Amino acid sequence: MRPMPSSDMVTLISFLAVLLIFFSIDVRSRISAPPKPLHPRFFEWASRIGGMATALALALGWADLFIPDRSSPIHVAFVAVPGSVGVLCAIVLGLEMLWQRCDPR
Repeated sequence: MRPMPSSDMVTLISFLAVLLIFFSIDVRSRISAPPKPLHPRFFEWASRIGGMATALALALGWADLFIPDRSSPIHVAFVAVPGSVGVLCAIVLGLEMLWQRCDPR
C-alpha cells in the first residue's frame, strides 16, 4: 500500500465521519425484537458491524493525523481495512431496499 499524505487522510476521515453518522441513525431506527426472519437480523448486524468498523477506522485515522508521517506506527492498512468493512456494510444496507416492504397499518 502506498503511504497516505495527511491531506488525503483528512478527506478519508471526513468520509468516515459521515458514514458513522449514517450507521448511528440506522442502528437507532431499528427495533430489536427476538423473533425475526433471517434477513432483518442480517441487516441489523450489518449496521452494527459497519458502525463499529467505521468508528475504529475513524479513530485510527484521527490518531494518525497527529503522528509525524515518517515514524507513524499506524499503517494505512489499519485504517483501510476497517474502513472498507464499513463501506461494504453500507452497500449491503443499500441493498436492503430490495427486501424492504411497506407495512399496511
